[in-house]
Amino acid sequence: MPKPKARGTTSLKDVLAEMRGHGVILEEIRSQNRATIEALEATRTALEAKIDEVDRNSQARDAVLEAAVRQNSKDIRQNSADIVKNGEHIRVLTTRVDALGPLDQRVSALERRPSR
Repeated sequence: MPKPKARGTTSLKDVLAEMRGHGVILEEIRSQNRATIEALEATRTALEAKIDEVDRNSQARDAVLEAAVRQNSKDIRQNSADIVKNGEHIRVLTTRVDALGPLDQRVSALERRPSR
């Protein structure tokens, strides 16, 4: 009849069996960690590619917007110059129209005279 084992004592055979069990678990954990690391690397690579794409698109849009702002600024400067010129033309025309006022009065007086 086998002897009952005393509490706290473990045979070498039991210790080795338990270690083999832990080794299998550790190997499974390592395998899962490898898979997780590979998935994270793939995700990181995809995110970096997406960030690069968004950056390129943003730079392209910025270049277009910058060109539009430059053209608008040029147009505004030209419009301002045209407004100044138009203001000068209006002043000249106003002076000429004002000069025609007395002439208009004289023509009206002549028209009111009876014809002979």
